[in-house]
Amino acid sequence: MLKKIVNLFPSDVLVKLYKLLPFSRLKNWLVYKSQDRFLVSVLGVITNEAGQLLLLKHTYRDEPWGIPGGWMELEKPEEGLAREIQEETGFIVEITGISQALFNTKPTRVDLIFKGKIVGGTFKPCTEISDFMYCDVDNWPIGLPEVQKELIKSQL
Repeated sequence: MLKKIVNLFPSDVLVKLYKLLPFSRLKNWLVYKSQDRFLVSVLGVITNEAGQLLLLKHTYRDEPWGIPGGWMELEKPEEGLAREIQEETGFIVEITGISQALFNTKPTRVDLIFKGKIVGGTFKPCTEISDFMYCDVDNWPIGLPEVQKELIKSQL
């Protein structure tokens, strides 16, 4: 509702109002309440020492294999990805850099794609991940969605 009201005003009027309002907490609240929302996911193209890709078998998907990832919490994206991987697998990873940001829908989200490598840990399954494997590009397991194959190939 607040967004609809705010959108009735020209942007130059909104900027002047923002500058004139003395209460920064109120200004920040108004900006927050009047903006669209979306989720941010972090995904990793993670390799082992041999350069093979880490794939995880997800318990809740029809096509179960995929790259590791998850939803960000209030944290740096690299830390979020490392946390998700360690929580879901027991593996410790080093994130070496971001390679792409993608906008997607259903749900509306921004996917941050990172590269990284395994540096330690031992696999332990959880309620979300039942197994893992390392594979070479184009030697995919049955059940890896085409969209994941294309995403992986675009990162190499």
